[in-house]
Amino acid sequence: MLEKQDNAGAKPGPDEISQRIMADINTGVLRRGEWLKQIDLERRYSCTRVKVRDALTYLHSKRLVEHIHNRGYRVPDPNPVREREIGEVRALLEAHAAADVLELAAPEDVARMRQLAEAFREAAYNGTSFSQIEANYAFHAVLYGFCRNEVLRELILDLRQQGPAAPVGQWQTVAQLQRATQDHFDIVDAIERRDLDLLRKRITAHIAGKAPQGKTQHDA
Repeated sequence: MLEKQDNAGAKPGPDEISQRIMADINTGVLRRGEWLKQIDLERRYSCTRVKVRDALTYLHSKRLVEHIHNRGYRVPDPNPVREREIGEVRALLEAHAAADVLELAAPEDVARMRQLAEAFREAAYNGTSFSQIEANYAFHAVLYGFCRNEVLRELILDLRQQGPAAPVGQWQTVAQLQRATQDHFDIVDAIERRDLDLLRKRITAHIAGKAPQGKTQHDA
């Protein structure tokens, strides 16, 4: 039986429940292959069965949980091939959108992104996994908000939510979390320099979860 969490204040709505389930999946609280019993989730998140069902339906539509006919929902098992392929597609799409970011982001926008990078760092070191998810999404929503192609922007943000690499599945160690934190500042620095090639390299490295090749101490 899942342990019930404290719930101060107003009871969460379906959107928040979806995010909380996703956070628990990505941090391993809800393990791979585990069945998601609605009565357990209802008690854990202190909400109604309807809200749990709505959250699971939404997460299933994003391929974050599986639905097995006549059995229910469960956390997907790892799929390294699919995760690699999602990363490859994300790198192509986000590198393409980088040109719009450099063209349209004004100095005040760059300052705003730096503030969001700071907010993510604060969440990374002092916040919960849920606050990390929110801060991470806020940064990338602003970053790709400059993309002129609305469909491309929607695809980018949607793919970021799929699989264990999105958004906190890669943050299994302190070093990985530190890397993600530094990546945000590196991306903002590349935008401030108006260096498209550098920005694309840093976006690609961020998706891969590793430092860009050829990065110097001055860049850090």
